Amino acid sequence: MDSKNNIFIAVLVLAAVFVIVYFGNVQSADRQGSMQGMMQMPNMQHPASGGASEEILAVYNSLSPQAKSLYFQQSDQLTKPVDPRVVELDQLTIGCFGPAKIMQMDPASPNMGGQCCGALKSAESYRLQLEALDRFIRENGNLDIIPRDPYDVPVEQAQKLIALDNQIVLSPAQQQLYDAAIKMSHHGGPCCCKCWKWYVMSGLAKKLIVDYGWDEHKIAELWDTSSSCGHDEDTDMHQHYATQAKEHASHDTP
Repeated sequence: MDSKNNIFIAVLVLAAVFVIVYFGNVQSADRQGSMQGMMQMPNMQHPASGGASEEILAVYNSLSPQAKSLYFQQSDQLTKPVDPRVVELDQLTIGCFGPAKIMQMDPASPNMGGQCCGALKSAESYRLQLEALDRFIRENGNLDIIPRDPYDVPVEQAQKLIALDNQIVLSPAQQQLYDAAIKMSHHGGPCCCKCWKWYVMSGLAKKLIVDYGWDEHKIAELWDTSSSCGHDEDTDMHQHYATQAKEHASHDTP
C-alpha cells in the first residue's frame, strides 16, 4: 500500500514540475516576442539606423501620432529632413471620413488634409501640382469656388461644396457629361474613394457644369489635377506636371 502511495506522489510531483517548466517557457517566449515587437517600433529617442540628426528627431517627437506616422515615411525612417510645408500638411485633419462627419464639424476646425491613402513624400511634386492647378484655374475663369490646394481645404469650403452635391440635380444631358468625366478621369471619379473629398469634388463639378458650362474634359482635368489621395502615382508626378508646364510655355511663346 505504501509503495502505491509513493508511486502516486511521485507522479504528482513530476506532473507539477512539467506544468511549471511548460508555462515558464511560454511566458519567456511571450516576453521575447514583446521585446522583439518593441525593437521593431520606430525609436523616438535615439537616431534610427543610418543616423538621424537631433533636428529631425525634435520635429518627429513634437508631432501627433498621425503626423508621426506620415513623417516617419517621408523622412525614410528619420534619416533625412522633410520640407516644412509637408510637415504642416501632416498636421491637418486627415482621414477617409464620410460627408456627414464633415457637415457636423465646426467650420473653424483645422483644415482638411489629403494623404488619406498614402504619404506625400515629394515636396517638389506637390509644388508642381499646385502650379499646374493654379494655371488651370486661371485659364478657366479664375473661380474662387475651386480649392487652391487639394492638400489643405478649409472645412467651411468643404461643407459648402458637399451641400452643393446634395442640392444640385443634373439634367439628363448634364448627367451624361458628368458620367463621361468619370470615365475620363484618372481615378474613375472625383476621388480615388468615396470619402468626403469625393463629394466635395462632385459638388464642385455639378456647380461648374450647371452654372459655368464646363464640359467633361475640364471636369476630368480638374479632378485629376486636384488629386490628394497620397498614392505614389499621384504624389510623384514630376513628369506629368513638368510636361504640362512645357506645353503651356510653348503655347505662350509667340
